[in-house]
Amino acid sequence: MALSALDLIQAVRERGGRFLLDGEKLGVSPRSAAEPFAEQIRESKREIIALLNLRLPTGVRLVKYAAKAAPVQLSPCSVVTDTEKFIGSTFRQLDARLTGKDWAAGNFPLSTLLARLEAVGVEVALDDPGKALQ
Repeated sequence: MALSALDLIQAVRERGGRFLLDGEKLGVSPRSAAEPFAEQIRESKREIIALLNLRLPTGVRLVKYAAKAAPVQLSPCSVVTDTEKFIGSTFRQLDARLTGKDWAAGNFPLSTLLARLEAVGVEVALDDPGKALQ
């Protein structure tokens, strides 16, 4: 059964491993934690590196990461041309929104930021779901 990049990261961590990232070089310590998944890790290297580079805001958990290939149309007047860059900037806006810096979040409500992430293939969960009602 093929695992997603997120599932591979979680599986290695459950076996006591941790990923080591040096630019485009990806390693696992201890190696034994990755042995059952070695081929899948090689095939998903790019996605794993992208996930490891994400800086999730405090109180936000990554549920699904299946970034869509650009271009992605958000609305009739809005198209994402660099999905990875868009995801990173939306996470920064989400962090700003969760810390009360609405102006740095583009004054987007939390629900809009979550919907924008979903539109490009990223699903997150909030530790405090009540904030979504703001």
